[in-house]
Amino acid sequence: MAHEVNFYSKNFLFLYFAIFIAFLNSAINGYDNSLMSGIIIMKGFTNDFGQIAADAETGHPGNPAINGLLFSLIQMGQVTAFFFVGYVSDKWGRLRGLQLGSLVIILGTILEIITNSIILYCIGRYLIGFGICFVVSAAPTYVVEAAHPVFRGRATAIYNCGWHVGAIPASVIIYALSRDPVARVSSLAWRLPCGLQLGWSAVVLLSSFFLPESPRWLVSVGRVEDARKFLIKYHADDDATNPIVEEQMREIEETIAAEKANSQGSFKALFDSRVNRYRSFIVIGVGIFSQTAGNWIAGYFQSQILPYFGIVEESQRLLFNIISSIISLISSLTGAALVDRVGRRPYLVYGSISYVLFFLLLTVLLAVYNNNLVDAKESERNSPAYGIAAFVVLQLFAISYSVCWTSINALYPVEVLAYSTRAKGMAMCQAFVNIANIVQSWGLSYGLDAYKWKFFSFYVIFNAFATVIIWRYYPETKGRTLEELDEIFASENPVKKSLEARVGGIDLATGTRLEVSEKMKA
Repeated sequence: MAHEVNFYSKNFLFLYFAIFIAFLNSAINGYDNSLMSGIIIMKGFTNDFGQIAADAETGHPGNPAINGLLFSLIQMGQVTAFFFVGYVSDKWGRLRGLQLGSLVIILGTILEIITNSIILYCIGRYLIGFGICFVVSAAPTYVVEAAHPVFRGRATAIYNCGWHVGAIPASVIIYALSRDPVARVSSLAWRLPCGLQLGWSAVVLLSSFFLPESPRWLVSVGRVEDARKFLIKYHADDDATNPIVEEQMREIEETIAAEKANSQGSFKALFDSRVNRYRSFIVIGVGIFSQTAGNWIAGYFQSQILPYFGIVEESQRLLFNIISSIISLISSLTGAALVDRVGRRPYLVYGSISYVLFFLLLTVLLAVYNNNLVDAKESERNSPAYGIAAFVVLQLFAISYSVCWTSINALYPVEVLAYSTRAKGMAMCQAFVNIANIVQSWGLSYGLDAYKWKFFSFYVIFNAFATVIIWRYYPETKGRTLEELDEIFASENPVKKSLEARVGGIDLATGTRLEVSEKMKA
């Protein structure tokens, strides 16, 4: 007997609202990225804190050390929070992680906007980073554990698209301020956009007190009936007879019981068996590869590198930040919409191949355009067509990255991790994301100062390395329940096993039992 559910019922609409609140935490991260990328080149910021970024209009070299510090402080805060994130989410719940992180972000933002001291501003950025680690670890975990299996993949993929939803308003606000002759040279140029960052976290903090907790976390702390009530209400639309309820309850209880029996209950559990070491190897790789593909070039540092393409004027660079953010949002939503049809592995493999090709072409075009001299006179430069072509290639990279990495950056590691290590594993993933970003924030600041556009060739080499690792070791996770994925990782060859047919189980949309599913595509 089929048990059709109405995915537009009151219960499901509230579930979508809960997922949307989690989604805002990704927007917080994107807002900060675009915020710092924009204000660091604005006259109001430099008037208060000095010339930090290199100025292509005046020829001022900037201060690579402070430039790197301002960008890396967010990551430093997140790395130090790593040791507490998993504990809070596992002991007190995913929502408590969101609440604590949002509160710290609010405190850090207030400190930023009330100070005229670069030291206190840096402390504020560190606190924001500390809080961000809590929310960006707890939020995707909450989404993947609370979402109905039918749209779990798309919901978690769309979660990371929120990064661009945050980036766009930050870019627009900063651009609007840059067009005002008074605002652009006053402290309003940076205090207003910094202050508005507080709004995202305030909405998350207040709304989180009305949201239901993750059913998997409820089972893990012995609140089994509360978990069953969640599944009946939000996955079966109040139909207690729908087989999907008992099927999920059985899988969750059995999996959590088995994992608790074998788990050490600490970060050691991430490496206590062959299976967990394999999972952790993938999660660490996701943290590093997703941040070293070149996205910092097209994100945090875009406004600083645009002079290499012939785009020098401040307002033009800020305008291109808006255009790039909109293009990336559309691309990431497209990737999220197709992630359950295409699968995770094709995104990872073919996306990495495309990054190699784009950065190879980008380096060649910039070599021709700049003729080994970034600050050459206009008469000494090659045709501006090469600079335009290079900028187009940079945007094509951003599109590919948004379709592939942005759509699964949060989804894939959550699916890879077992329940008992999911919160700590996501915290570890975030730690490696931030370690990679700290290295990049300093590396790009000094690398661009020393080698200019030639530093881009690093991404050709690194993406080629990432492609080989991903192709060899990263399995497909599409079309499986979180518990079925445990069987894949327990096999001798997880990649091969993940591409085999799915046997048995419950049809996630109707509740009817399956015999054999279609073979997964490589």
